[in-house]
Amino acid sequence: MNDLEIKLAAAKNLRHDVLKALDEVGVKQRKAGVLLERLKAEKESLSGVQEQVNNIRLDAMEAGETAIYLPAALSRQYERVQEIDALLAAATKRAQSLSAERAVTDAAMQDADEAIRKEAGAILSAEQADAWERAQSLWAEYLEAVREAVALGTTGRAAIPWNAISGDLSQLTPSAFEALNGAGKLKTDKAREQVRQRFADLIAPVGPA
Repeated sequence: MNDLEIKLAAAKNLRHDVLKALDEVGVKQRKAGVLLERLKAEKESLSGVQEQVNNIRLDAMEAGETAIYLPAALSRQYERVQEIDALLAAATKRAQSLSAERAVTDAAMQDADEAIRKEAGAILSAEQADAWERAQSLWAEYLEAVREAVALGTTGRAAIPWNAISGDLSQLTPSAFEALNGAGKLKTDKAREQVRQRFADLIAPVGPA
């Protein structure tokens, strides 16, 4: 495994860690959401308690009484309403905190995906540079062979005249273009598709997501 492949593997490991964190925060969000809805439902079921307490307070004030006595059942319900209000505030704050954590983790996942694409692209870019270097080396070798052929025809007894050589050279670029984008376009397109598939394989997660 070369340096580029090591970097790609590290990027995939990081994404795996971020994905795990994303799953964990998702579980927390679901649990927090269920609890929040349960508290809201319970508060709704006790919606008349506050009104009953207020009426008792008003009756006491009208009677000039300073002490307020609530029936035991109503007192327990009122205490529960106050407890639910405090819990709802805490649960809402937790839900907001988890939403912020989820946003940060989502951003980290996008960064991890981009890092994988970047490292996979670096691998293909390095291979492209190698292929281009080979092409340039072959071109230099080709030119030296042509130079040798031209020199060997110096005596006037050449098997291949200069006109034939120069004619081939003048057609070299058009014929190369034709081989890549003309008659050979299907072959070029197939090679491109193979590279696209290789890129997809490079960025694909390894093992269970």
